Amino acid sequence: MDNEILIKKRYVKGLKLASIILFGLYLIGLANIIFIPGIETEIVKQLFTTLMVTGVITFGAIGTSVSEKNYDLCLYFAIAMQVAFPLAFSALFNYEYSMINGFELFSGRMMDYAFVAAAGPMVVSILFARFYLSIFFVIYNCILAGFQVFSAISIPNTFISFNNNIIATNINAINGGILGLNITYLIVVAVGVITLAWVIDSNLKEATTQERSNNLLGRYFSPEVRDEIEKNKFDLSQSSEKEQNIAVMFTDISDFTKLSEGLEPKEVLELLSEYQTKMVAAVFQNGGSVDKFIGDSVMATFGTPVSRGNDAQNALNCIRQMQISMREWEKERTNSDLPVIKHRVGVHYGSCFVGNVGSEDRVEFTVIGDTVNVASRICEACKEVKSDVLVSDEVKLRLSENLPSEEVKNFQVRGRDKKITLHKVVV
Repeated sequence: MDNEILIKKRYVKGLKLASIILFGLYLIGLANIIFIPGIETEIVKQLFTTLMVTGVITFGAIGTSVSEKNYDLCLYFAIAMQVAFPLAFSALFNYEYSMINGFELFSGRMMDYAFVAAAGPMVVSILFARFYLSIFFVIYNCILAGFQVFSAISIPNTFISFNNNIIATNINAINGGILGLNITYLIVVAVGVITLAWVIDSNLKEATTQERSNNLLGRYFSPEVRDEIEKNKFDLSQSSEKEQNIAVMFTDISDFTKLSEGLEPKEVLELLSEYQTKMVAAVFQNGGSVDKFIGDSVMATFGTPVSRGNDAQNALNCIRQMQISMREWEKERTNSDLPVIKHRVGVHYGSCFVGNVGSEDRVEFTVIGDTVNVASRICEACKEVKSDVLVSDEVKLRLSENLPSEEVKNFQVRGRDKKITLHKVVV
């Protein structure tokens, strides 16, 4: 579904560009009809003028108003115009020639102009960024050119000649050399258009895949981290597990079970979505990455997939931003007579395995290790030691500032024999 949406966006751009080009071409054609003498029959001139004005209005409207919502309708009108107008032009030209005895006057020379109108629509069709549509217009315009050739050959007494003297003196002689060049020219244009349309279609799919990948990166990594991944060509799908030191953060909403007890499921989802949005914004603003959402908990890492320098300090700066957002949210909910939301934050720093885990069917880029488990337990410990924010001694030692804190020594982390030192932080 994401690919379809992204491809359609590019289709819209293609149709917009094609419409702008066609708008300009029809405008030039209208100016030629008005200011340059050439059409002798008044009714034909009026009809040509009407066609050109219709083209200018139609493609001007499509170029300025096409969007993802009305794309199919605009494409239908554009195709209809590009199919109907060459037929109308051909019919009007034939009528004009019949009125001025052009078939007798020009006879074999008409072949020289039989291919003129075929190449333009083929080339413009590339701009629609639709491979099969380009093939259709190539075949369609080749058929129209073939019909013009047949009409010229069908003129009585015409014949093909390669003798320059005969061609120069006999109006019924079709220049075989020019005919061969025109056929070659049309084939080259047709093959070139199809090849270019195929290349554009392939690039479109590749660019769409890349954009989708960038969008997925944007859901997990901050813009700065994403830019660094792209700059260094860091391929998450191909990356192998590696051990590196990172800061791991867990947050969760205090008393969430009790809070959600009186809420409808939709209200619970809205509450979680609003909370997670605030947390993710703070993580991204400080160069972190969102690893996953676990119920009302958010797991974030600082230093994945590449370190941003002082990852422990970035984690602390993130906590500050989170607390500011939570205080602002508290005021909003208080003013709306809604329960105040509190949360807990725990951070630990240490070695983790960073990379892809999962099966062939589903792969997830994540971090695994004792550091993750300890970070989760530190977040849980906030309730026990009565603190909103707890960081491990490993985090505090790596800060680039002297952070005032209340030390909790020899804390027994649940499920772990080794005791650790924690710090209550007020930010």
